[in-house]
Amino acid sequence: MKVRSPILTPPRVAALAAGLPILYVLIIGPERFYYESWGTWIVSPVIYTRISPSPLSEWLLRGFVHGPYLTFASYAAPVVLLFSAAVLALLSIGRDSLLLAFGSLALVTSVFTIYHFLQPLGMTYVVY
Repeated sequence: MKVRSPILTPPRVAALAAGLPILYVLIIGPERFYYESWGTWIVSPVIYTRISPSPLSEWLLRGFVHGPYLTFASYAAPVVLLFSAAVLALLSIGRDSLLLAFGSLALVTSVFTIYHFLQPLGMTYVVY
């Protein structure tokens, strides 16, 4: 009798977390992804102030104007989240933890979902 292995294993979920950004880039195209992601990333402080509710948007605007640290933190947020997702994916494989693997998948999915919805507020790549 053959014992079945489970479908959801930490290496498979970690591979899915690594494969989703690659699949996203292949679907929209590498050139379009490059220009749109840089454009959205560069204007992200402006986007954050536009989508925030009233008292928070004024505080963010004041922080962006008077101190570069908040601006740098807003630029670093998606990079730190994707780096954390990669660390969680590697830890999930090493510790054989499905919870860490799903944490990695959740971080990757949230970064790409949020920036996909923020992208129209930034730059859009149009090919003629």
